[in-house]
Amino acid sequence: MDTFKTSHFVVVILMVLAIGIILNEPLRVEANYRDRCGRLIASTRGRKGWNRTSAAMTCDRSPRVCRLKGSSGRACCRKRCVDLRTNKLNCGRCGKSCQYSEICCNGYCVNPMFDKRHCGGCFKKCNKGISCAYGMCSYA
Repeated sequence: MDTFKTSHFVVVILMVLAIGIILNEPLRVEANYRDRCGRLIASTRGRKGWNRTSAAMTCDRSPRVCRLKGSSGRACCRKRCVDLRTNKLNCGRCGKSCQYSEICCNGYCVNPMFDKRHCGGCFKKCNKGISCAYGMCSYA
């Protein structure tokens, strides 16, 4: 009976702490954000004081949108801002996609499972004379 009371007390305390953390978290409302298509959505105030959102710009119409702080990349590919150095679907240039087992490292498609210059990830180099197998240097 005593362990039941103790475990019940611990559960109640954890629930109170979780609710306190959730309620203490400030609500964040962004003035500008990007939707799934990469469009910059701007919140504007209407005549009667209500907020209205509208699609302000897309990068195909204004490529400078991709240079804004917080953008996902500096290049515009298919109406989306992308980083050509790391984007697997646009590696090095728009539309050049890497194969299933490859990743994009500095604009080049590499296989991190067997490339000794990118063993297990970008720029993880194996020591001289050591091979890369299954993403690990000197596997066997």
